Amino acid sequence: MSAQLAEMSVAGLVAVPLPGPRPPLNPYTRPRKVLGDPTPLACTVAKMALEVVLGGGELDQLTRWVTPDIREALAEQGALARRAGLRIGAPVRILRIRVFRVSDVAAETSVVADDGVHARAVAARFEDVGGRWQATVLDLG
Repeated sequence: MSAQLAEMSVAGLVAVPLPGPRPPLNPYTRPRKVLGDPTPLACTVAKMALEVVLGGGELDQLTRWVTPDIREALAEQGALARRAGLRIGAPVRILRIRVFRVSDVAAETSVVADDGVHARAVAARFEDVGGRWQATVLDLG
């Protein structure tokens, strides 16, 4: 009889989570730090992306810092510019940059650059991907 009572009382219990922070799912992961200022990377990505689109510059250096979709679009635009015979005369200069931290893992930037002929705008969104900043959206004007 006591075995039946013990069985019934255990069967009627419901697990209730304890209050407080949850342990990580993988006990071997380390907590990540908040990433630093993305301004230098945003300037570099904007400058290099404009150089690629204007017919010069190397796309391989950007591979780590942009998503595959952006890389493919830049490669296509760069190939079209080279086929059309476009070459940049002066190196692209960054005139102004504004960075807005949307959250700890995302930042949006707007850059004004000069290619020697025109002033151009570059808007980008950078997100924390694997512990580093990566451009997930890039719009060149």
